[in-house]
Amino acid sequence: MMKTSRRGFLALGTAATAAAGLAACGSGGGSSTTADGKPIVKVQVVKDSRTAKMSDLAWTKSLEEAAGCSIQWLETPSASWDQQKKASLAAGDVADITIGGFGSGDMADFGSLFMDLKPELGSLPNVQAMFDAEPYAQVVSTTTDGKILGTPTVARSITARSSNHMFINKQWLDNLGLEVPTTWAELETVLEAFKDGDPTGTGAAVIPLDFNAPGTDGFGLFNPNLLLSSRGITVSSGALGMYAKDGVVKNYLTDPAYKELIVFLRRLWEKGLISEEAFTHDWSAYTSTAKGDGDVAKVGVSWMWTPSDIFGSTLGPQYVTIPALKAEAGQSERTVWTYNGDDLAYQANRAVVSANPGNKKATLALVDAFYSADMTVQMRYGAFDTCVTRNGDNDYTVLEPADSTKNASDWQFTNALADGAPGWIRPDMVLNLPAEHTEYREVDAVYEDNYANIDLNQDVLYSNMPTTPEQSRTLSKNATGINQNAMSKFAQWITQGGVEAEWDDYVASLEANNLAESIAVQQEIYDAYKAQMDELGVDLNSLSE
Repeated sequence: MMKTSRRGFLALGTAATAAAGLAACGSGGGSSTTADGKPIVKVQVVKDSRTAKMSDLAWTKSLEEAAGCSIQWLETPSASWDQQKKASLAAGDVADITIGGFGSGDMADFGSLFMDLKPELGSLPNVQAMFDAEPYAQVVSTTTDGKILGTPTVARSITARSSNHMFINKQWLDNLGLEVPTTWAELETVLEAFKDGDPTGTGAAVIPLDFNAPGTDGFGLFNPNLLLSSRGITVSSGALGMYAKDGVVKNYLTDPAYKELIVFLRRLWEKGLISEEAFTHDWSAYTSTAKGDGDVAKVGVSWMWTPSDIFGSTLGPQYVTIPALKAEAGQSERTVWTYNGDDLAYQANRAVVSANPGNKKATLALVDAFYSADMTVQMRYGAFDTCVTRNGDNDYTVLEPADSTKNASDWQFTNALADGAPGWIRPDMVLNLPAEHTEYREVDAVYEDNYANIDLNQDVLYSNMPTTPEQSRTLSKNATGINQNAMSKFAQWITQGGVEAEWDDYVASLEANNLAESIAVQQEIYDAYKAQMDELGVDLNSLSE
C-alpha cells in the first residue's frame, strides 16, 4: 500500500469532526503539568487511518522520556484534517506542536500563529546539526522573511526522485510477442493488442490503460500529464501547469506539447484503450481494479510508486517499469521524467510549534527529540524489538511484519507515522530495510538516462517554495479561473473531442484569467528560493548522486 504523503490526497472532513477537534486543539486551558510535576505538551498529529492510537505505541513512551514531558495527543485522520485545519487557523488556535498539519501556504497566511524557531536553535541541537549537515533542509524551512516556522523531515538516503513511475504488464507483452514500447505510437499499438489479443489467455476483457482520476482543480499524482516528459517538460508538483526550464518558469497549459498530448489521449479514448472510469473512479476503485482477480491481471499500463503498491504483491511481478517514452521516433527533444525528489527527501514543516506553547522549554525539547537517531527510526518504522532492532549507535534493522496478514507498508503505518513523521535519517545511518521498503530503488533507476537530461538546479519547480502573503493571494485569486477551465477542458476534450476547434478560445480564456501574472509571480518565488539555495551553497545535482 502506498504511503499517504506520496498520494497527496486529503478528503474533506465533516464540520462536526472539525469542531470537535478544534475544541481540544489549543494550547490554553487545563493544567500545564501532571500530578508528579511533568510539563504537559499538547501535540496535534495528522495521521494515516491505519495507525494505532498514539498512546498505545510503545515508542511514544520513549519520546516522553527523551523530552522529560507528558504528551497529550490530539489525533486526526488525514481525511478529516482539512476542515479542522481551516477552523483552527481561522480561530487562531493551534496545538503546542502540530505534526503533518500545516504547509508553506499556511505559513504565508497565518505565520503569526507559529513560533520562529531560528532564534531557538541553541535549544535545538539535533535540528541545528541537521541544518549544518543538510543545508537544503534549512532552505525548505525558511520563509520569505527569514524565519523558520517549522522543522522538516529529511530522508534523502531512502527516497526516490519521483513519486510517479510508469508500469506495463510484461507477461502480457510476452504472451502476445510484443516488446516494451518506446514511443507514443508503439504504446498505442501495444494497447490495441492488449484490447483485442486476449493477453491473459482467459478471454476476459481487460483495461489497456488506466490512471488516477485528475482532480477538478488540478493534476495530481499518477495522471497522464506525466507524458509531457516525452517533450522535455519536467512535470513538478506545484501550481497547475507550472514548470521550470533553464531557470525560467513556464506553463504548459497553453503549450503545443499539451495540445499534442490531448490529441493523443483522445485517439486512445476513441479506440476504447483507456478505462471508461478513468475520469470518475475514486482512489479505492482505481487501486482495487489494478489488483485484478487473483493471479489474473486486469490493467495493462498505469502509473504508481511501485508495482506492488498498485498491482499488489501477487500481480506486481508481472509488471516492469517503462522509462520516458518519446512522443515520436527521431524527435529532437531529449526526454526527461517527472521530479518531486526534493519534496520526498526534504518534507517541509513536518513539525510546527505554536507561537505561545503552554510549556515552551518542554515543547522545544520534544521537537529536538524528534531528530535524535533513535526516535527518528522508531517514529518512522515502529518501536524497538517489535518493529526495529537497534544494532548499535546509528545502526538499525527494520524487521519483517510480526503480523503475517500485513505487508511491510501496512505494518509500518500501523506501528508508526511512517514518512509522516518528523525526523532525520542521517546520511551515515546504517538502516537495513525489508525488500518491500526498497522496491522503489530498482524502479527509480530505470529513469537514470531521463534524469541525466535534467539540471536539478535549473529545470525543477521546487516543492514547498515559501511565498509572501501578497504572492499567495495573487496566485489563489488567479487559480480559480485557470484551474477550473483547464481541468474541465482536459476531461471534455479527451472524452468528447473538440480540442482543435476550441484551442484558441481556451488559450484566450486562460490569458484573461491572468495566467501571465501567475507565471510572473511564480518566477519571483522561484528566484528568491534559488537565491537562498545559492547563499547556502546547495547543489541538488550533487545531492542526488
